[in-house]
Amino acid sequence: MFDVIRTRRLFDAGIKEVHKMARKKGLLIAPEFPADSFWSYKHVIHYVKRKTAFPPLGLITFAAQLPEDEWDLEVVDLNVGKLPFEMLQTKIQNADAVFASGMNIQRESLVELLKGPAQGTDTPWVLGGPMASTYRDTILHPQTESDHILHAGLDILVWGESQPWIPDLLKALEDHPTHSPETPKLFIPERVLEEAEGSRDYLRDETIFKTLDNQPLPRWDLLDINNYRALMLQTTAGCRFRCTFCDIVQFNGGFARAKNQSAVEKELQAIYDTGFRGGIFTVDDNFVSEPGAMEEILHGMIEFQRNNNYPFTFFTQASIDLGKDSLIHLMGLMRQAGFTSVFLGIESPDPATLKAMNKTQNVKTDPQVTIDRLQKHGIEVFAGFIYGSDGDTRQTADLIVDFVKDNGIFSSMTGKLTPMPHTPLYVELKEAGRLIDGHDPTNNIDESLQFHPVMGHDHLQEGFRHILSELFSRQALYKRAQSVLDRVDMHIFRGKSVGINEKLGVVRFFINQALKGRKGFLDREYFKLIKYAFHLDKKVRHALHLETEELNKFWNRVLSTTKNQVIELDEQGIQQFTQMTNSAHQAMIRYSTDKPLGEVQDFVKKTNAAAKTGSIALDHAREIYDNSQHYLDAKKEMAQFPGQHLIKAFELCIVGAHYQTVVQNILSLKKPVAIPLSQKKPTPVTELV
Repeated sequence: MFDVIRTRRLFDAGIKEVHKMARKKGLLIAPEFPADSFWSYKHVIHYVKRKTAFPPLGLITFAAQLPEDEWDLEVVDLNVGKLPFEMLQTKIQNADAVFASGMNIQRESLVELLKGPAQGTDTPWVLGGPMASTYRDTILHPQTESDHILHAGLDILVWGESQPWIPDLLKALEDHPTHSPETPKLFIPERVLEEAEGSRDYLRDETIFKTLDNQPLPRWDLLDINNYRALMLQTTAGCRFRCTFCDIVQFNGGFARAKNQSAVEKELQAIYDTGFRGGIFTVDDNFVSEPGAMEEILHGMIEFQRNNNYPFTFFTQASIDLGKDSLIHLMGLMRQAGFTSVFLGIESPDPATLKAMNKTQNVKTDPQVTIDRLQKHGIEVFAGFIYGSDGDTRQTADLIVDFVKDNGIFSSMTGKLTPMPHTPLYVELKEAGRLIDGHDPTNNIDESLQFHPVMGHDHLQEGFRHILSELFSRQALYKRAQSVLDRVDMHIFRGKSVGINEKLGVVRFFINQALKGRKGFLDREYFKLIKYAFHLDKKVRHALHLETEELNKFWNRVLSTTKNQVIELDEQGIQQFTQMTNSAHQAMIRYSTDKPLGEVQDFVKKTNAAAKTGSIALDHAREIYDNSQHYLDAKKEMAQFPGQHLIKAFELCIVGAHYQTVVQNILSLKKPVAIPLSQKKPTPVTELV
């Protein structure tokens, strides 16, 4: 078979040389994420008839940067499904270049590609994304077996964002059209190379980190969007904070670079034009890193949603300072834009540990205040924690568990501290001789460790296992699910009703759990939660009916004060009218789409100002009353069977099933033995090619 491949390779090399000016074929490959990670949802994605959670946004953004009149492109997303070996090998060989992008958690999949279907082909491989940026040194100077495979299998590494390197990249592929097992070529700014390891002096260099205004629209046409549970949007890149463990700022920049409002609206329109309706993950490094720009972007998102009957719901990641008084107005805008969840990097409940991480924003702003404010705005909180810092002890594990339970956080992702190359944390541990050689840090929830912790290996592993077992048991998951139902307001900007796939997913999951009975994932706890959610919707409906009656009584009293088309309010009436205006304001934003957002805001502002005087024009007051009624009617409709709380309960059940499966698989693993690199015999490169 390989004689045939060698003959075909020689033939194809000749064809490539003859047709240099012909259109080129680019194969874009997204390596597979492991099933046992919190974000993969692979254990439950089949319930909603999707193949994977998220699309490879980086790849299709890169695809849009290539000259469209020169390249024919195809995307192979291994998270959607694996191709037969021979088919994938043929695609690789027939391509003029293979472009891959990913994070280090996808390392194993990329290694399998390079030592599998890529073997025997002569197509050059280009790697970009976080893995190429953060782990460039281990690829260029291999130590582990997987390092050697990557070193021999890759031809070009692209640091940071791809757009500035497109001309150089295409020139390199033109000059070297076939694969070479030699050291990969690295595209990286000279200043970054010249800086000392772990330096952050270059993070505000605008010659390196350039504006995002000229980014082309991602090539959604290269994907089958029906394969994905949610799509993705980037509005900013970079972060103003300097957490010692974070590698993202090292290649995305130490300040926020925001797209303008028009660019974001065009990207939303492009997603809308695909026919997709549902969740969009806004993948910014920190959604509120540049509050002024984000306020403008949010206004654009609100207008887009209003003009298209709220086709999307959004979720993102942000810093804790979102909850401080000067930024809380952004929560209101996020709610109106249709945000339903936010991931917060809480990291630790211990202020001393946060200070050691240089996570000062989590010390200056109380995380519990931010969480509470988000939940009251109808935005569920996902949270990330890091266990294993120098200040951590076995008792820190208990503090993390208590914090999660006390704050109603269902999706709590705790990972072990992972020193990422080129970060201050990595340099500190390296200089102290505390790094462990010979392990590829691919998943921060498995049993591997990359450093010697102060608390000791056994205590760290014991504490980490305690966190997982305490937070992801059946009882713990469903107690927190009930807490989410109690704490998170189901706001009216949550988008359209549940789609057919989601409804069928609920039915499939319900049947699956009912058939499993007491041996299944949820047994009685599952039905208790569903019953609780059902009655909670009923309780909400009853409360809304009472509120409607009180509203009508108040309005009738108001009408009795009318003189010359003006209503008069006493002090208590002013307070009640202000509350009515708040509800009306929400309804007008959501449903009065014939009025521009600015006009709505001006009307509400003027009406509030008039209300403070105790005299309001009758026609203005009636408009407030009518919209307040609309708001209550919309809330009542949301509580009708199947109500929003019941729908949310089913959603949490399905997500919880994934979390528990991941944790069960992790806890069942045997503890690995760390073998120093000096005791390992490296695989010769010749055996890997």
